[in-house]
Amino acid sequence: MSIGRRLIDLARAELNSLLERAADVETDEDRWGGSDAATMSDDELEAELERRRRARQEAEDAAHGKHRYPDPPESSTSSSSSSWQPPRRTAAGDAALRKAYAALEVSPGSDFETVRKSYRRLMRKYHPDLHGGTPDTQRTATDLTQRLSEAYKTLERHLRR
Repeated sequence: MSIGRRLIDLARAELNSLLERAADVETDEDRWGGSDAATMSDDELEAELERRRRARQEAEDAAHGKHRYPDPPESSTSSSSSSWQPPRRTAAGDAALRKAYAALEVSPGSDFETVRKSYRRLMRKYHPDLHGGTPDTQRTATDLTQRLSEAYKTLERHLRR
């Protein structure tokens, strides 16, 4: 297979994966329940705006590595509020991390060495250079190895903190 043909197949596979991601993204109508701002009352609009501000701030904080925990529960005694601790994030609790663990065929919470071994084993098994018989199989192998690489990078960032 010529290098030009391989580049075209790679570009096509990349385009297909982008189209799949775009299809998975919810539209604003789906996300917000199809409600129109014109039909909402003033109180509902204020509540929706405040919810969106909080969600945007939480997303920005998460992107910058800041964790905002909810305020401790209100209680009449100070002893119960002093025992309150912020929730802990677990590797199995995060949906993206669970998907990454599943893609690499390891159990959630596995250490980095296990993840690395599984990633290398799967890459040796599904590498596109080994599946060059037809463009379809090579495209599928390319797509799969890209997903494996993304999952590995996600877990690497998480486990090396």
